[in-house]
Amino acid sequence: MQATLDAWTLPRGYSMRIAGAKVTGKRKVRWVCFRGGEARHHRPPVDPSVFVKAKEEGRRKPTTDRTSKKCGCLFKFEVIETAKDSDVWVLHYPNEEHKVHNHGPSTDTSDPRARKLPDFVSAEVDGWLREGRLVSQIQEELRRRGYVNVLNTDLYNRKRLLKKEEGQQQGNNGQGGGSGQGGQQVVG
Repeated sequence: MQATLDAWTLPRGYSMRIAGAKVTGKRKVRWVCFRGGEARHHRPPVDPSVFVKAKEEGRRKPTTDRTSKKCGCLFKFEVIETAKDSDVWVLHYPNEEHKVHNHGPSTDTSDPRARKLPDFVSAEVDGWLREGRLVSQIQEELRRRGYVNVLNTDLYNRKRLLKKEEGQQQGNNGQGGGSGQGGQQVVG
């Protein structure tokens, strides 16, 4: 259902996310606008020591200067199965106020879900990043194939994650301590 909903909503700029599901008896799934909820503007400034610690640990610095996409949108609906295991569903809006968005459509690049690549393309991009291709070349190839929403930031973030995963794998492979002979001769 999520894939079908995404195919309809993402091109129109109104991304939806699952906010809850009930699986006892008749199944029920609730979707809400990804811009629903309230922005957290009450976050205090980050202590400078937190930046230093994050840098020492190789983590990205915490930021509080990002703006939230949340705007309190009340749009939501539920789909409820008509009978147990029937795979026939009914759409239900909890109230009239849940039938409309309080904002216009989002741009394709402002919604991370609209920028998500299909799994087979994502795997291909991972291969290119591991080969050392430039992000600009990858982005150009993706645009040529019709994936125009992907930001270079998305690709740099993926590149960083792949390097981190490779570092962890190498760290795990280098540990283990002494199951082999290690080039020493054993005299008995």
